[in-house]
Amino acid sequence: MKTGTTPKTLRIPDNIVADIEKEASAKGTTFSDIAVDRLRHPDNSLTPAILAKLQNVINSSLEGAKTGSVESIREAQKEANKLWQKISM
Repeated sequence: MKTGTTPKTLRIPDNIVADIEKEASAKGTTFSDIAVDRLRHPDNSLTPAILAKLQNVINSSLEGAKTGSVESIREAQKEANKLWQKISM
């Protein structure tokens, strides 16, 4: 066991266990590494809310490109930066 870790028993639905095992195998890492990453970054999935924010970024960028509005492009950049800050924590 790694230093600075604590073993815990928890119940995980079988379909999530299978999903984590599949991801770990595809990435050549361990079940624990993937599970910890998911616990540490719960917002790291493309939820409907994140997809909507991404669509807003795209729409603002397209509007800026069509009209030549630098402000629309800056707004898109601000929104994209917020998403990056959220997943970088």
